[in-house]
Amino acid sequence: MRTYEALYVIRPDKTDDEAQTIAKGVETLITDNGGAIVRSEIWGKRRLAYVVNKFNDGNYVLVRFQLSAANIEKLGTLFRLSEDIIRSLIKLFDAKTLRLEVEQQRRNEAALQARSAASADGDDDDEEEDDFAARRGGRRRPAGARADDDD
Repeated sequence: MRTYEALYVIRPDKTDDEAQTIAKGVETLITDNGGAIVRSEIWGKRRLAYVVNKFNDGNYVLVRFQLSAANIEKLGTLFRLSEDIIRSLIKLFDAKTLRLEVEQQRRNEAALQARSAASADGDDDDEEEDDFAARRGGRRRPAGARADDDD
């Protein structure tokens, strides 16, 4: 099984409930053909970069899934034949891209842990600067400015 990501745009005249029903139908097609859904996100209505089928907006849906290469054409056919889906893109994730994504996630988690450990140690200098900036009306002093320059 290979890992894929599909981004598709549903017509903007569909309600949120109808868009969720279409998204569930796509997920059902994937799972019925032996696939597994890794992540599914409904991004909601957004403006398109250019006019597609006389629409300026569309409901975006992103699905990451695992599916055999033999069954991926069924999903492409669904996207092409459905009148409710105005644009679609299916992307294959190779092993290198997946490894890089996992490594980036590890780095982000390590950075979060380091920040939480620093704040637990009482290193709240940034918060004091933010409080001071809030008292001054949101303005921050330039790095080289002295405190007695406030006239």
